[in-house]
Order: sequence, then structure tokens, then C-alpha cells
Amino acid sequence: MQLNTLGLKSFRNISEAFLRLSPRLNIFIGDNGQGKTNFIESIHLLIEGESFRYSDYSTLIQFGQPNAFIKASVQNNDLEYQILVKLLGNKKEVLVNDKKTTKIEQYLPPVVLFSPESLSVIKESADERRKLLDSLIETSVKNGKQLLVEFKKALRTRNKILKDISEDKISRDMGLQTLESINQIYFNLAGKLTYLRIKCLADIKPFVQEALVKIETKNPNVTFDFSYEISDQKIVENSEEMLINLMKKRAQELLPAELSAGISLVGPQKHDVIFLYSGNDSRFFSSQGQQRSIILAFKMAQIVYHYRVNGFYPVLLLDDVLSELDQTKQSSLVLALNEIQTQTFLTSTDIEVLKKLNIDRSTVFNVQNGFVQTAD
Repeated sequence: MQLNTLGLKSFRNISEAFLRLSPRLNIFIGDNGQGKTNFIESIHLLIEGESFRYSDYSTLIQFGQPNAFIKASVQNNDLEYQILVKLLGNKKEVLVNDKKTTKIEQYLPPVVLFSPESLSVIKESADERRKLLDSLIETSVKNGKQLLVEFKKALRTRNKILKDISEDKISRDMGLQTLESINQIYFNLAGKLTYLRIKCLADIKPFVQEALVKIETKNPNVTFDFSYEISDQKIVENSEEMLINLMKKRAQELLPAELSAGISLVGPQKHDVIFLYSGNDSRFFSSQGQQRSIILAFKMAQIVYHYRVNGFYPVLLLDDVLSELDQTKQSSLVLALNEIQTQTFLTSTDIEVLKKLNIDRSTVFNVQNGFVQTAD
């Protein structure tokens, strides 16, 4: 799967643009604030249905314009599909070959995003590390994205019940009966999601280890491992039944606190994963450079892992990442890009990056004040 063309109209600061894309590497070069990331963002929105930058749909529309449009032709084996995303105020409409649809996953490749924010995942909140795991499930597990959607829906329903009880909007007895009915669905989904997180981590671990050794050239004996934690308890055994029972037991213990807070305190939305760098908790015992090495290795491994599982590569989005890496890590990433046959979209302010990327099938786009031009 790959994107053949990309068209934008009234998206952010881009009035209108039409790009013929390379099947391998597409580089957007320009100074800061010119609109390079807007192209990356539009691809993420097209595939994932949302921006990776905080915004609602209305903020993506060019100032003074009522609507915005993203159009792409997508190659899937011998078939080509025309995808059109319309941003109508704060609403979104999607068409495939001129027919409205709400499900376009089957027509599009998954996406792996690597941005400067990605590099700080380890030292950020547990929520950011959970997002990293869930992106792995979305890109590598069949129906993984649907599972995440269903869990979030069940979580919202359970939170609504708990909130109504805490605010006396419904009687306690009725609320507890309703809570009991949703708990079976909620904890089954929570168990499946937790199981997949741990399984995917175990499966991708050797690929992360291999990538980490390539990155940490000065530390050839470096090792990678992880610890998945539920309520500060390290999980060793991993079966859906065990995980469901563990969370149900914890929910019983925390029921008074949940009723008082009006929110679910048990479930995957509260779990954490600890990345271990040579056996040590990387949050506290690794330098910033070592933390970045882990995330860089994880992202590189995610691409290879997806190919091993599904037989094709995801689309890779790299938003101004090279400028955040030291020379050694830059070289490691460039080497990986040269070796991995994945369609890549990269933004940079540094024209020197072109000299490091030895990829024949590449297209360079110069971006200035929202206007784009293919480089000679």
C-alpha cells in the first residue's frame, strides 16, 4: 500500500497544492513556520482520522475559508482508490471513490509517526507511554484499532455511570446494578487490550534490542527489556483470564474510591510500561540520549515488526526528527531509512539531510509560506 498523490485545499496555511509522491522518500524542506508539518499532518489525518497536534477540525481550516479538503490516490496492489476528506466546520466527511463511508482502514496503510515529542515519551506521563503501546496495536494487530475504539466507548459509559452515582443523578442501588451490567463488557475488553499490549511488547522486544545495539555503537552490550505494571504490580504471567480477574479484584477494592471520584480507577487507561535500559528503569537511570535511543529503536522496530506480521510496511512520518538527534543517532536513522522499503515523509530545515539519504526514488518539495514546489 502507498500514497500516489496528495492534494490539499484550504488546509492550515496551504491554499492549494497537488503533489505526485515518491513510493519511497518524500522530503519537505523549508524554514520553520512555512507549513512543512502541515503536509505530514494532513497525511496523518487522512489515515488516522485525527491530527497528531492538538486541534479540532475547525482549526485545520485556512483562516477565512468555510471548508478544507484532503484528497489522495492510494495504491493497494493492483487497485487504486480515490480518498477525499472534507472538513466542514467542526465536522468531517470521508468519501472513497465518491461514496461516503465511515470505515476507510481497508483502503489505507497504517502510519508510524515520529516527531520531536516522541523523543520525550519516556520521561513524560504514563499516558504517553500507553499511547505508544496502543499505536503498536493499531498498526500491527488485526482489528486492533476497533478494539481500542470499543474499549474507549465502554470506558466512557462506565465513567458516566460512576459520575451519575457520585452526583446523585441516579440512586445508588440503580447505579450499582447498571455498573454491574457494564462491568462484564468493560473488563472483557480491558483484559483483551492489556493482553495484546503485553504480547506485542514481548513480540517486538528482539527487534528493539537489535535496533538499539545498532544505535548505541559505543555500548555494544546494551540490553532492552520492559516491565508492564498494573497498580504498581509487575505482571509476569499473561493470560486474558488472569488479567480480567486481577482487574476485577482491584475494582472491588477501589469501588468506594471510584464512586466518590466518579471515574474508573481500574483498567488499561491506568496501566504503565517501564522501559529498561541494561536492566535499569530508563525514567530515572538513563540519560536523555539513552532515552532517545530507546524510542528511536522502538520506532524502527515497529516498522520491521509490522512488515513481519502483515507482509507490507506502514507509512512512516518523520516530522523534524533529525535536528533533534546527535550525529550518531542521525546516522543510525538514515541507515535504517536507506534499508527499509517503506514510504517515508520527512520534514527538515537542513538541506544537508539530502546528502545523507542515499535513496534513488526520492522527491524533494520546497515549502515556503504554504506554497510547495518540487525541487529540481
